[in-house]
Amino acid sequence: MTEPTATPAPGINVTAPADSEGVAVLADVARSAAARHAGGAEVAALLVRLLGDDAVRRSSVDRARATVSLAVDVDGTELVLSVRDAGEPVIGPPAEVLALVDLGLASGADGGADGTGNAVIARVPLPAHSRVVEAGDLEVLTEDAPLTDAPVTVRALTVGDAPALTRCVYRCYGWSYPYAEMYYPDRLAAAIAEGSRNGGVAVDADGEVVAHCGWVEVAEGVVMIGGGVTDPRYRRRGLLDQVLAGFGGYMAQNETVAMLSEPVLTHIVTQRMALRMGGDLVGIYLNVRGPIQQVDFTDGLLDRRSSLLATHHAIAPMTPETWWIPAVYEPLVRHVHAATDWPREHGEVRGAVDAPEASVVTSSYDSLNQIGAIRVPTVGLDLVEAIDAALGQLQRAGAEMVRVYLPATQPALATVGAGLGALRLGFAAIIPRYGAIGDALILQWVRDPAIDDSEWAYADERVETFAHLVMAQARELGDAATRERRRQARRQQLLAALPTDEG
Repeated sequence: MTEPTATPAPGINVTAPADSEGVAVLADVARSAAARHAGGAEVAALLVRLLGDDAVRRSSVDRARATVSLAVDVDGTELVLSVRDAGEPVIGPPAEVLALVDLGLASGADGGADGTGNAVIARVPLPAHSRVVEAGDLEVLTEDAPLTDAPVTVRALTVGDAPALTRCVYRCYGWSYPYAEMYYPDRLAAAIAEGSRNGGVAVDADGEVVAHCGWVEVAEGVVMIGGGVTDPRYRRRGLLDQVLAGFGGYMAQNETVAMLSEPVLTHIVTQRMALRMGGDLVGIYLNVRGPIQQVDFTDGLLDRRSSLLATHHAIAPMTPETWWIPAVYEPLVRHVHAATDWPREHGEVRGAVDAPEASVVTSSYDSLNQIGAIRVPTVGLDLVEAIDAALGQLQRAGAEMVRVYLPATQPALATVGAGLGALRLGFAAIIPRYGAIGDALILQWVRDPAIDDSEWAYADERVETFAHLVMAQARELGDAATRERRRQARRQQLLAALPTDEG
């Protein structure tokens, strides 16, 4: 057994037997590592103990030689605990760990089988993770703030801009900006430093950010662009267009194949900007984030979760592919495809399909936005059962919305995915070349499918039509699930009323 060092440092790797003593050693390593960085030492130890105990329970083959491994690293403002084992495959973090994420004691968790074993990752927030913008006496500006012609400099976003960027967001939106992560300067600085967040800014003579637009790689070669904000005093100068000019250089250096954008459906200007940049309308994400407020667009803070429009702009040429879409989602996929020039065909299912017995499934949970994600790199015959299990875990953890990412080019999907509608999974989007998963059919489960769009503003008629189609399916699948539960309950009531042999 590997003994922990007295003061373990990030970057360590420890392997121990898959038994109670070995798990205790790994928990001590996590506790010491977290304490060294002033993080939640007991939370780190508890997370590793829960993950280790789960690994022990699943070590059903050659138990005497089974091991569990722990890797500890620092990722920006979080301590990352990675636990690996070779036991029975998992589809995500255990429910106990997801509960700690939902309570805010852990900042995130994800995992699943990766072909060489199981890997589950839990993140413990370090002190800087919770530090928000120092609003102090900052003034929240109104839309009618007097314009200024003060000179600005447009350049790439740097680590040192993070605090000023959070101040700019606060001046423009107060505490109502829909992307809450933009209020955390240390998180932003860490993401900029590691290269996962890029962008451009316009700064004044004092170095204060007055305009910003960012881009984040969400899959290999696929970049999400957004976070556009302009200080009201510096509007009508085309600063966002100037900031966006830097995106061209980024795309050339990073072999970008596609650009995505997700404007909120209450903000007609950002929708038009996304569509103006050549974006194809590919999806509608329902109830994605918490209530927001937008000056001149919504009256006060909304009392419902916000929904997003999804657009896709192909940067590199596509090669032809064939999609295999379950029948319940095919009409909406064809609706998207008909408005594009993508070289895609729709395959027809004939006879039995060749697929492995078990699907490869991973899942993750974002407690900040109460969103779950399930990814399926490989479709197996147990697809519905595997997704149902992962979905149930995320629902119990408190998820208000869950996205499921499926490989649209795997022929088995059309048949083994035929029952996914019964899980209340409706269409969300279809995105070509979404990293390792390939062309992604994205489905969505929403806790409350009775979506109210009374405060939405549509960029044009096609956006409105598409949104209504997506909402209609979400409601229909939700109503069907409710009707089926009530039918089963009524059936049991009728059976209970029948006379018994003794009667």
